[in-house]
Order: sequence, then structure tokens, then C-alpha cells
Amino acid sequence: MRDWFYQLTGKAWIALVFGIGILGWAGYAQFKASSDTHGTAVEDLVAKSGTIVSGSEVTETTKRRRGGSTTRRYFVLDAKLADGNTEKWRVDYAVGRSKLEPLIDEAVEVRVDPSDNNLVYEVKLKGKPVVSLADVQKIMEVKDKAAASSATDKGTLIVGAIALLLGIGGLFARRKIRDSYLAEQAGTVQTPAIGEKV
Repeated sequence: MRDWFYQLTGKAWIALVFGIGILGWAGYAQFKASSDTHGTAVEDLVAKSGTIVSGSEVTETTKRRRGGSTTRRYFVLDAKLADGNTEKWRVDYAVGRSKLEPLIDEAVEVRVDPSDNNLVYEVKLKGKPVVSLADVQKIMEVKDKAAASSATDKGTLIVGAIALLLGIGGLFARRKIRDSYLAEQAGTVQTPAIGEKV
């Protein structure tokens, strides 16, 4: 029984890492939700210009390993740049189709985040904002707050805390068992046979 328990506690580090991961994610989500900047900082955005040649709506469904799935929807604008190349600009679904449809065949100026698949933060048509930076930052703020709410849900925090405690308890129990093994081995002294010289 003790050997089995010793083997079981060898996996305690998995629970520890899992617990730290959940609680760390919850802390990070809260930090993001309460920060002044939502989404990419303005100085990290890249200004581009081109003519919108087409647009499409994309729905991505990602299956989770443990069942269930997440669905993400967004728009993609195909833009022809001045050098003749075509580039895809991704627009958050919350911006709305009605703001994007009038942009087809129009020359626009945008600010995008190249590190996030060219996510559009601002669109200007003839110098006037069609999609404003403030609106997109507001969308990102709402997403950050929703993520924080999900991460700090009571059930999630309880699971994280239990996993953390199981991990710590398992590692502590494993150490105690190992110490008792070592103590038993140290206490075992070979007794010489009768008549045998020591």
C-alpha cells in the first residue's frame, strides 16, 4: 500500500503545476482587466494603406481536449497595397458588418497589430475614421473583463486551489515516505552469522 501511495505521489507535481497555472491565469486576467491599456499599445500598431478588394466573415471552431469547443468569429478584409501585393487584415466581429461593407473598392488607411494576424485597430476612409481606435480599445476592454470574470469564477478558483493543495500535500507526503524508507534502510544492520569473524 505504501509503495502504491509513493508511486501516486510521484505525480503530485502535475497537480501543483495545474493549480499554479489556473491561479496564475486568474491573476493575469484580473491584471489585464484592470490595466489602462486594452489590446495592443498604440505605439506598437503599424500604419498601412491600401484598397479593399473583398471581405469575408470567418467562423473558427476549436475543439478542446477534454470535450466542448470554442467558436471565434471575425471579418477578413483583403487589401491591395500600393506595391501590388495583397494583404489580409482581420477585424473583430464586434465592429460589425455594416461598417465594413461600404469599404469594398475603397482606398483606406488602417492601423494594425502585425503580431496578432494584422488585427485592425483603426480604419480611415478619406481621412475620416470609420472604425475608431477608441471603439476597438473598448471592445478589447470588454473582452479582458469577460476573460477576468471567467478566470475568477468561484468554481475555477476552487479547482485551482484544490489542485495546488493536492500538489503540495502529495509532494510533502512523498518526501515523508522517502525519509521513512531511508530510515528503515539505515536501521537495517546485517548481523554476522554464528562463528563468522567480523
